[in-house]
Amino acid sequence: MLANTKVATGETGRVIAMTPARFFPEGVTVDKSGTFYVGSMYEGSIYKAAAGAKEAEPFIEAGANGLVSVLGLYADDASGTLWACSSDAGNGKLTGAAPVALKAFDLTTGAAKGSYDFPGGGFCNDITIDAAGNVYASDSWSPRLLRLPVGGSALEEWVNDPVLGVEQWSLNGLDVDQGKNMMYLVNIATGQLFRIPINDDGTAGAITEIKTSKPLRRPDGLKVIDSGTLATAESQPGGMSVLTLNGDEATVKVINTGLNGIATFALYQGSAWVVENQADHFWSPDSAGPDATPPFRLVEVPLN
Repeated sequence: MLANTKVATGETGRVIAMTPARFFPEGVTVDKSGTFYVGSMYEGSIYKAAAGAKEAEPFIEAGANGLVSVLGLYADDASGTLWACSSDAGNGKLTGAAPVALKAFDLTTGAAKGSYDFPGGGFCNDITIDAAGNVYASDSWSPRLLRLPVGGSALEEWVNDPVLGVEQWSLNGLDVDQGKNMMYLVNIATGQLFRIPINDDGTAGAITEIKTSKPLRRPDGLKVIDSGTLATAESQPGGMSVLTLNGDEATVKVINTGLNGIATFALYQGSAWVVENQADHFWSPDSAGPDATPPFRLVEVPLN
C-alpha cells in the first residue's frame, strides 16, 4: 500500500506493494517517466508500477523470452530496452526451463527483443550500461563481468580475475560513472568495493580495491549518485548506506536499517527505492520457513 512508514533506523517514505504470495522480488529499475519495474525470483515474471501507484501490476509474464528467475534489471531509455538477468539457483518455479542469460525486452510493450546466454553458465546478478551503450552483467558464481557490446550478438568476458572473489556467491551490484568511464562493483560475501576504469578502446583497466571507513554489510545493489558518491543496499541488517569517495578510500554513512530483507534499489527523485523481499524464505526455507508474509514492498528511502 502507499503510505508513510518508519523502520528501526532512518526515515522511509512511499511504498509500492507486490501482492503475489511467492513473488520474492530482487531486481528493480526505473525509467525516465518514473515507472518502476520489479522482477520475481520465484515466478520468473516482471511487474511494473507507474509513479504514484499503490501496487505493482503484471507486465511481462512468467517464462517470457526464457525467463527463469529474474534478478537484476536495467531500464535503458535511450534504446527503449528493459534488460533483465535471468538466472537459476534451482529454487524457482521455472527451474531448469532455460539457460542463464541476459534478456532484452521492449521497455514500452514488454515484447522480447533478444536473449544472450552466459558463456559456460553462471549466475547473472546485476546489470549496468556505460556511456557508449555497452551492457555489463555481474556473474555471482565466478569472478567475472560479462559485456554485450553495442550491436553485438553474444556476451564476452570483460574481466575475469580472482582478486574480485572466488567464492560461489561473490560479485553482485555494479554501476558505471558514465562521466568518468569508471566501473564500480561490490562483493557481497566479503563486503569489498572495487573500481575498474573503462579504457577508450572498451577494455578494462587495472582493478583497484577501495578501502571503506567501516565494513559494508553484505552489499547487494550499488548505484552511482554522482562522480564522488555511491549508494549501496546492504542486506544485513537490511538498509542503505551512502559512500563518499576520496581517491582509493570511501567514507560510509549508514542512512537506514531494519528493512525486512533487501536486495537492489533504483534511484529516483533523490531517494533510493529499495526492494524489501523477505528473501530468507526464498534462499533458506529450511531455517526461515518457505512462506513469506505478503505484500512484498518497494520502499522509498530518502538519501538526504
